[in-house]
Amino acid sequence: MEEQLVRMDEKGRVLIPAEIRRSLGLKGLVRMRVEGGRVILEAMRNPLEELTSLVVDKSGDVERDIMGLREDAEKALEALIHEDADRA
Repeated sequence: MEEQLVRMDEKGRVLIPAEIRRSLGLKGLVRMRVEGGRVILEAMRNPLEELTSLVVDKSGDVERDIMGLREDAEKALEALIHEDADRA
């Protein structure tokens, strides 16, 4: 990747060009550290988005999704109870 000159504003903000952000996968959450006199940026997955993608259906109706998960958990618990009763 070629070198680019960017401006830092009076608040210390630097705009990373869109082409670089896309190529590196930089989005909302970025890890930053200083190493050997250089600023290093690393793309990070937002843990909240990651958890949401595991738990919440893409419907956007969180309450309905939670109710569905609760119903599934109750059914699984009932099945375990019946299995234990059958063994006894």
